[in-house]
Amino acid sequence: MNHLKKGHMVEEKKKEPGSFAAMLASIRPSTDVELAENLSKLIEEVKATGKKGTLSVVFEVKPVNGGDRLVIINDALKLRLPERTREGTTAFVTDSNGLSRSDPTSSPLFTDEDIRDAGANVNPRTGEIKEAPEA
Repeated sequence: MNHLKKGHMVEEKKKEPGSFAAMLASIRPSTDVELAENLSKLIEEVKATGKKGTLSVVFEVKPVNGGDRLVIINDALKLRLPERTREGTTAFVTDSNGLSRSDPTSSPLFTDEDIRDAGANVNPRTGEIKEAPEA
């Protein structure tokens, strides 16, 4: 844009915005730090899982009182870490539709009575039977 200054045409230089990181650090320093922390977490989880994740930031800029010189800047960060693979567990379905770690249709190797009959021959610390009782 040209301006007249004391009888001379002076061309006004348009100021370049500069680095986004520098602007962010100056107007939203906590966001700048939080983004760096979240990016580090994201990289750690991507390395650990071998899966992708995302980090997004949205800036909302709105004028104050309808003016053109003062604005409010809000931001929102969204960190989506990759999900770790969870190992499954096998379980048997009982007649009442419950779950059991042992097969409800098979007989146990030892009954409670067998264990009681072992008496003094059981190591109380490990539960190991030292010597089988006379049958």
